[in-house]
Amino acid sequence: MVDARQIFAQASQVQVKSARPEWTQILLQPTIDARNMVMGYVRCEIADLSGELGEQLALAVDELLRNAIEHGCRDSSQCSVEFTYIRTPRMLQFQIKDHGPGFEMNSVAHAAINNPPEEPLRHAHYRTEKGMRPGGFGIMLVKQIADELIYNEAGNEVVLVKYLGAEPSE
Repeated sequence: MVDARQIFAQASQVQVKSARPEWTQILLQPTIDARNMVMGYVRCEIADLSGELGEQLALAVDELLRNAIEHGCRDSSQCSVEFTYIRTPRMLQFQIKDHGPGFEMNSVAHAAINNPPEEPLRHAHYRTEKGMRPGGFGIMLVKQIADELIYNEAGNEVVLVKYLGAEPSE
């Protein structure tokens, strides 16, 4: 386990709210530098997982953080992002909340997650028409990696759960 307070002690864009090994909570400014620092921390925390699982989780968390910064906060310095990492022997949970306006999942025409089965690249055409960079597969990819991916009603907070070993019985 890594001491979050030590890692972020000199980082003005990151404020540690909780640094317990099983519960870390960080408030960060919506910048690439802050995101990179948090992702460095995440990679250290999940370094004990199998290589493929660790890389997949890092990719998923990075995508969710990027979405919070780019789309939720719209890169505004007036906005902030809360990042919470919870770890138990049976699961990992990443919770990301931006203080932006949120969104409705079915209203993001630029995302592959909303493509109808008969039009798997519809979002790519939309992105081209709007002059957006290629992409739009992020949430769909994260759904493949996560065991649970849950958004709040406002669409500005997401929880990713990954079970370690067998899923707990209900």
